Amino acid sequence: MTKPIKLEPQPLREVWDRIKPGLEDIKALWPELSTWLVEDVYASLKAEESVVYVTEDGFAVCRDTTDQYSGTIDLFIWIAYSFKPGGNMIEKYLPSFIEVARSLGYRAVVTQSNHPALAKIDALEASYTEYRVLINGKGSV
Repeated sequence: MTKPIKLEPQPLREVWDRIKPGLEDIKALWPELSTWLVEDVYASLKAEESVVYVTEDGFAVCRDTTDQYSGTIDLFIWIAYSFKPGGNMIEKYLPSFIEVARSLGYRAVVTQSNHPALAKIDALEASYTEYRVLINGKGSV
């Protein structure tokens, strides 16, 4: 991991042409990890429900998530993409996301994925694992 750098949310119109191909790439490479549509991401950013942080290496789309029982609010890294093959935006910029979360008063930085690269990040602590049996569709029984 690198030392924290100051991350600032980027205006949608200024970065959309740069991040859209990455979103399309995620959809093509990992359809099982990305149930959202590219248009969902655009709409969320446009409505200011999410923010995007862009670096020279890639981008991350983040939003608030609230624990339904405690009411605590976390910074949720919804989508992360590296412009360079094999890059890991979350690993490289986790200290920066922690600083963003701390400065905005969040309880934690969280993400959800079964991407194997996340399991290799020592600072990330798995809080729960979801298990499922697909009834219809790919991999169903």
